Amino acid sequence: MADGNYPQPAMRRLRVYAFDPQASTRLDSAGVNVATIKLPWEQPYEEPLCPGPVNDYLEVIDVDPVSGQFYEAVDLNDPYLLAQDGLAPSEGDPRFHQQMVFAVAMKTIRTFERALGRRVFWAPRYVPKSERKSKSDIYRPVRKLRIYPHALREPNAYYSREKKALLFGYFKANAQSAGASWVFTALSHDIIVHEMTHAILDGLHRRFAEPTSLDSLAFHEAFADIVALFSHFTLEEAVRTQIVKDGGRLDNRSLLSGLAKQFGDAIGREGALREAIDEEPGKAAPIVLTDDMTEPHERGSVLVAAVFDAFLSIYEKRTADLLRIAGIRPNAQYAQDLHPDLVTRLTREASKSAEHVMRMCIRALDYMPPVDLRFGDFLRAIITADQDLVPDDVLGYRLAIIEGFRRRGIMPKDCLSLAPDSLLWEAPQHVLSVDRDLIKLDLEAKFSREEAINVAEANALAVWKWMIESDDLHSGNGMPLTPDASQDAKWQEVCGVVFHRDLIPSDNRETILSRPKLKNGVSPGIEIHSVRTTRRTGPDGQDLRQLIIEITQTRRGFSDRDVQIQQDCPSAGNAPQAAEFTFRGGATLIFDLRERNLRYTIRKRVTDDARLDAQRDFLINQGIGQLGFAYTEADTLSGSSEPFALVHRGA
Repeated sequence: MADGNYPQPAMRRLRVYAFDPQASTRLDSAGVNVATIKLPWEQPYEEPLCPGPVNDYLEVIDVDPVSGQFYEAVDLNDPYLLAQDGLAPSEGDPRFHQQMVFAVAMKTIRTFERALGRRVFWAPRYVPKSERKSKSDIYRPVRKLRIYPHALREPNAYYSREKKALLFGYFKANAQSAGASWVFTALSHDIIVHEMTHAILDGLHRRFAEPTSLDSLAFHEAFADIVALFSHFTLEEAVRTQIVKDGGRLDNRSLLSGLAKQFGDAIGREGALREAIDEEPGKAAPIVLTDDMTEPHERGSVLVAAVFDAFLSIYEKRTADLLRIAGIRPNAQYAQDLHPDLVTRLTREASKSAEHVMRMCIRALDYMPPVDLRFGDFLRAIITADQDLVPDDVLGYRLAIIEGFRRRGIMPKDCLSLAPDSLLWEAPQHVLSVDRDLIKLDLEAKFSREEAINVAEANALAVWKWMIESDDLHSGNGMPLTPDASQDAKWQEVCGVVFHRDLIPSDNRETILSRPKLKNGVSPGIEIHSVRTTRRTGPDGQDLRQLIIEITQTRRGFSDRDVQIQQDCPSAGNAPQAAEFTFRGGATLIFDLRERNLRYTIRKRVTDDARLDAQRDFLINQGIGQLGFAYTEADTLSGSSEPFALVHRGA
């Protein structure tokens, strides 16, 4: 009970633009462009909402570096604002800009948490060597992500990996069709969701933003677009309007299928910044993935189209019976008038279909390798994650996803076929038990976000020390000297973790007098990115509880293959050189907490020389530095590169 013995509200309601300010200036969209976001009211174990707004997750700081202006922070607890669902949408009031970025960002966070079955954490901050308090003090958790609504005076918005912040720009429009002289990216629902997804994805997999292949940054961009795109379908009035307009069809270009229309118009593109639907769907061959698609947004758009194709197939299947009952041909070439009750049902089915597909994509994040992700890995992760939670795919969602990827030419490697059972990640050969083989961890759910962060850090540190330092379970530097040490051999094989000795060809190992110590920087280092638990409930009451451990390992990379071989096996007269790029391997271990055994191990081995060659060729041939990447040893280890800053500029 709150002060005065009144019950606290269940929800906090805040008004936002459903799309962007431009949509409010057009007759066909003005009526659906104001949406009300409902956020759960703060619980006693959560930090109170303060002016900014500031809460457990976010800290909105509204300073304009160009003008030197520091805008007054909005107080969402003001009685006047509580009485009217926050400030009314306004392009000219900076306090509404603060309200909108906060509301949309929190809505995105809650979407991920419902799908993942746990709290969202931000990527940790790298600690310079001079500031470390111990040898394990390499990264420190970030409690709050900062949001700057007016950080840049340019057509750009991006997630800063170095600042752990979202930076939104504003700029003077180049075209009258934008509907405004100045365009604020902080007022675009799509852009906010896109940038917040980058931050959440970086918190889950902080090595995905590193340059390893054409798919690396393209996946980041595509996944952020997927979440932004399907967020449109939570706006039922907008969905209803489109269904009425096109007679129940959703495969025509519209506000629902496009992203950031005002931004696209303002920079002279005359339309949405990106589209999920081909120019003439059904009349020409679909755009497919090719090796000459090197620009991240262009390449990522094919992945977005594959997922959207799957959504359209699912929606059509879910609504086919409704249209038959109404005597309507689904593929009619003209829009038909629909009964209001039918419109309501179609709207509900569209929103449900979009929500299901988006959750399938988000849940897949826990089933992906921690490094060097490829589009095909994403497909396998979606299918495996959905199979675990929904064993009986009655409505054919998994087949729709597979068909969407096949149609766009996205094929996973090392799979017998595109049958669902062939795409599942393989079960490990070694059986590992949480109770028998793994150090005791705190696996209880925590209500307080601060406590959850602290427990997650403690668990990760415990696993790291167990793998690196334990004298009881490990010989030498933490891994077995011979393949016969039963416990250690299991972990080394399952995790794909190796030390310097394992990089040396077997016929040369006898010439090595001793393995180098970890501290000399030659042996591949080990990181425990996260130790996290999840709890998800399936449609038929399935209770899926998992422990997920993400392990990564670093190997020094060199542009010259001969130097690479030389440095992988240094001798007394050949001193180690500074790496020219970083090559990583790792594994995602998924334990079933009901059976207490290892369910999946999803690996990218650090000893995979073919993958190393492919990454080397990619870095050399693509000139990736021009895209804003930093790929030196120091930058990739510290996470100080800003891959999204230049890529997002004007795009």
